[in-house]
Amino acid sequence: MDKKIFEQEKQYLSEVFAEIDKKKAKNKAKIDKNTQEIQNLKSYFSQHFYEIKTDGDELASINLQIENLEQQNAALEKENKRLTKQRKNPYFGRFDFQEAGQKNSQSFYVGLGNIQIPNQINLVYDWRADICSLYYDDKIGKTSYTCPDGEVSGNLSLKRQYKITGGNLDYYIDSHLVIDDDILMEQLSQNATSKMHEIASTIQKEQNVLIRADNFENTIVQGVAGSGKTSIAMHRVSYLLYKYRNTLKSEDILILSPSELFSDYLSEVLPSLGEEKSFTTTFAELAKRLLGQEFETREELLERMIGNQSQEDFENVAIKSSFEFLTDLKKFLSKDICNLFVPKALNFGNVSISKETVEDIYFDKMKNLPIYKRIEVLAEFITEKFSLHESLKPDLIKRAKKILYGKFVTTDLLKIYNLFLGSLDLKEVDHIGAYDIAPVLLIKECLFGLKHGFDAKYVIVDEMQDYSPCHFELFDKLWGCSKLYLGDIYQSIDRTLPATYLRNLAKLTKSKIKYLNRSYRSTMQISLFSQKILGKHIANNVNRNGEEVEFIRTRNCALAIEKILAKREKTNKGQSVAIICKTKEDIKALQKASAVIKKFKQLSNAKISSKKIITTPASAKGVEFDCVIIPFANQEKYRNELDKNLLYVSSTRALHKLYFVCDKTPSVFLKKG
Repeated sequence: MDKKIFEQEKQYLSEVFAEIDKKKAKNKAKIDKNTQEIQNLKSYFSQHFYEIKTDGDELASINLQIENLEQQNAALEKENKRLTKQRKNPYFGRFDFQEAGQKNSQSFYVGLGNIQIPNQINLVYDWRADICSLYYDDKIGKTSYTCPDGEVSGNLSLKRQYKITGGNLDYYIDSHLVIDDDILMEQLSQNATSKMHEIASTIQKEQNVLIRADNFENTIVQGVAGSGKTSIAMHRVSYLLYKYRNTLKSEDILILSPSELFSDYLSEVLPSLGEEKSFTTTFAELAKRLLGQEFETREELLERMIGNQSQEDFENVAIKSSFEFLTDLKKFLSKDICNLFVPKALNFGNVSISKETVEDIYFDKMKNLPIYKRIEVLAEFITEKFSLHESLKPDLIKRAKKILYGKFVTTDLLKIYNLFLGSLDLKEVDHIGAYDIAPVLLIKECLFGLKHGFDAKYVIVDEMQDYSPCHFELFDKLWGCSKLYLGDIYQSIDRTLPATYLRNLAKLTKSKIKYLNRSYRSTMQISLFSQKILGKHIANNVNRNGEEVEFIRTRNCALAIEKILAKREKTNKGQSVAIICKTKEDIKALQKASAVIKKFKQLSNAKISSKKIITTPASAKGVEFDCVIIPFANQEKYRNELDKNLLYVSSTRALHKLYFVCDKTPSVFLKKG
């Protein structure tokens, strides 16, 4: 590290700090001035209330002035909040670029947001700016980037990364690569936290391509465990909100999360990037609103399947999660369900509509529409036969629809679903199971339409491997906008997904497939062992060495775990530890056997705040821990494909250390390791 350059960089950092402080002070003065003006306007209104209330124009003018001043203050306070955060680490990178035709190169410092001297160039550029793609994508030499004015060519002559802590420049590194291994390794070696954090300073080239994609095509991202899928999705949201800030707001983006727990885990990513939180919900919450009746949750299904290992459950999931099942359902919805309507002549006082007319409209003229659209057309046709004022028509349409729905053999969703299952010679159901929810909702959508109140311009579906083709068909019915599907077919728990699955899913959802095969989460030792459990080499690892995976043979799992915890408390205090059991029954057994383990918090819908967690693979998906302990790792517990998937998911949650504690013959999947 050149001493002279280091001093120059320290001086530049001081200038940036000074500009941040100056900007914050200026914003604060403006906020104070606006606040005083608001008070003056309110005082004036109070003093001249009786005169103003009779003058509509003056009243509207005062309200508008107050509203504008309050909006200004909200924007200034938001900027100051961002500047306060950014002052801790104003920028993390720099690149020097000479645009073609220009005599000199210009230095661009990259950070979480713009820091600009009024009427001059930026001291720091927002990482999402078009030109900053050069920092993430390109090596030194001739290159170009794309902006609204087109492609800009030039020469990239320098890439530099910085480590800034506590207001001090620790060091800088010049690199021909996008992100230098030393800085990346330092980030990856940090302990797990209770919230997912932004990764703007360490975004890799393959991740950047997905984040900055300017098209709004449906995209499937198949990413191995630890490839940063969800982080990429959150940074893509931030990028879109920046790029299309005049037309896209945070409330326009919906994130369908696997659980409330995971939603909480994601909650701070967007605010840390200077954006408002997007609306996040779970499929269970969505289904609760849409279905209006009880159903089995996915968590309940998994707990039963993992505990009982029932062949009937396996077969049920395999059938109802198949593309063939969706194809049969779509045929049923386009034809058979329509025949539940029995046309009859309709008499409304002096107005009569023949059975033949009803038949012609319902079965012929509207034959390509879903049932609820046909009923709407018929209801409007009936209403037009009356000479009514426009204000009275909605009520009559509502009454007509009620009468028309009364002409169906049944409109009971479960009965209709059982008719469909019967047509396939499948067993009828007396309650809605986890894999029945989407088909039943598709029936409801065809019959009545679905009003969900979750409008969106962009939808992100996380853990896509947990959904069936029927779910994806439902998502298309609910949201006609572009979607980003994220997941890992190798982390599917209740079924094994073949290589053809992604191609079929891409065809169904009209999506492009993008692959992320590099894993950043676990040490090389943990990642390689996890892949041996799976029996496939699916990931390329960053070269982060760590401790070896440990196997502990014991007669008492609880006692062995206590010893592990006592040892780690001395050597790795402050790190998060997760005990990942196969079932909730195993959790109960461990906590009953050990007062130490009893203090561990269970992951449910609570927040991930404890450093000591005990949970199951299904609940732990998507979350990471410094250390993972997998108890009862014997052949009796882990013996088939489902068990192998559970072991793989559990082991890939570990960042730095992985233990298997075995009280009997070790699982065959561990012997492969």
